[in-house]
Amino acid sequence: MISVSIPGWGDLDIEYLVVDYNGTCAFDGKLKENVKELLEKVSRYIKVFIITSDTYGNIDSEGATLGFSIIKVGKEGSAQEKAKIIKELGPEKIVAIGNGANDVLMLKEAALGIGVIGEEGCAKDILREADFVVKNIVDALGVVLHPERIVATLRD
Repeated sequence: MISVSIPGWGDLDIEYLVVDYNGTCAFDGKLKENVKELLEKVSRYIKVFIITSDTYGNIDSEGATLGFSIIKVGKEGSAQEKAKIIKELGPEKIVAIGNGANDVLMLKEAALGIGVIGEEGCAKDILREADFVVKNIVDALGVVLHPERIVATLRD
């Protein structure tokens, strides 16, 4: 578990990371450099779920090498499916990371929503609904691994 107290914001007790695959962890369907290693570090503290609508149709082959729980959602209605998964896991225990329009509800539902801009950019609603936004997945996972960064960004 990762616990952090944020002055003026509240306490977080995070048990799960739910992270979008394409556009967030992967670019053009291929996992970005250093992401696997960082996800492995995060998994020492909390359970990692990779969630995807499998835009490139390769998550079965790519995901097999990762060793994390992969959750596939449909291409239609994926935003609602992602939000439903957050609700089922318990939103108060989740940090969610994503960049796309279909990640907005997931970030909004989670206790902590981190938007990623990355090579693909991000949907404009990510900027409005995320608790904070970073340049890339490496920075986002760094925030999870170093909760004092969360405090520095969100405290009153």
